[in-house]
Amino acid sequence: MLTPSLLLSPPHPNRTYAIRRIRDAFRENKNVKDPVEIQTLMNKARRDLGMIQRQVHIGQLYTANKLVIENQEKPRT
Repeated sequence: MLTPSLLLSPPHPNRTYAIRRIRDAFRENKNVKDPVEIQTLMNKARRDLGMIQRQVHIGQLYTANKLVIENQEKPRT
């Protein structure tokens, strides 16, 4: 539920970090059986997802043009 949203979002600097944090959190809590604790963890995950989506949206609003050195063509051989 959480990871596919990140995978479909455009690249951003914290994407790899966010995906790693999601996987680590699920692995860390895979043995939780208490329904109240599970609901608490899911609510936290939804809040974190919302934060990531806002960061991606803000990053899209303030995109910068490529630098001159980024637009260079590959040398011809």
